[in-house]
Amino acid sequence: MKIHSVAWGWTPTPEDMPGGDSLLHIADQVKALGFDGVDYLSTFESLDTYFTKAECERIRDHVKGLGLSIGGFVFQSGLWNSPDQADTDKQLAYFGKCAQAADWLGAKIISCIVPGPYGAKGTRRDRSPSEKVTSNLPKGYDWDADWARFTGTLAKACDIAAKYDITVALECFPRSLCATPHAMLQAIKDVNRPNFGIQMDTAHLMNQNIDVETTVYMLRDHIKHVHLKDTDGLTRGNLPCGSGLVDYARLFAVLKDIGYKGRASVEVEFTDNPRRYMRDALHHVNLCLDGSF
Repeated sequence: MKIHSVAWGWTPTPEDMPGGDSLLHIADQVKALGFDGVDYLSTFESLDTYFTKAECERIRDHVKGLGLSIGGFVFQSGLWNSPDQADTDKQLAYFGKCAQAADWLGAKIISCIVPGPYGAKGTRRDRSPSEKVTSNLPKGYDWDADWARFTGTLAKACDIAAKYDITVALECFPRSLCATPHAMLQAIKDVNRPNFGIQMDTAHLMNQNIDVETTVYMLRDHIKHVHLKDTDGLTRGNLPCGSGLVDYARLFAVLKDIGYKGRASVEVEFTDNPRRYMRDALHHVNLCLDGSF
């Protein structure tokens, strides 16, 4: 299995705008640690100003020259389920830009982030342990309509991606519109596109007390990419592999059992020393892959 590092784990925040040779320097560090490849992230702003054809080809050639591959390219947006047609048009226009940039980069998977229920105003992230957790949904919220907008826009995005022979992989967050493996299977049924599947994130599942092994067997061929991120289930949901509750030896065993042929990416974010924690995570992953752990 090819193990990648996510480029956005090397920046203070995932959405930081790249500039100059920043993504090339990240690839250099990824190579130095012994990863097989690197994944990149886009925002509306970066798709407008940074990921030009010339820049994408420069990144692609640099990464290839290092002997690495580019795996996933993240499409960062929360407009999937907006009832405003102008938002939907904007979403699909920018997704088209993302698909074109992914094609220039040589990335064959676009990872998409699941939004929350439309209109939700969730509890603040820095709350104390005693504060109540709620979505604060608007009065009259219509789940069926929200879900239909979400899956309908995703289906249109998949049609755009298909023009570039690109797969769309949905990353499902806790308390999002599509958080559990049962909801993921429903999304696959309703989107109903051959180039659509799930990007399975180990920490997102563990933070909901959802068994990772069972999820692998439930999703099987619908898993298109895997994020390797650990969690202690209490204080932090973004730890290096081996520092939390996820049993990566068992994860790799069941991925092998279902015949998974895709990549997996170490995702460690918001750290003061990304090189240290990426290195530690990769070391644990390699121990689990070769049966030493």
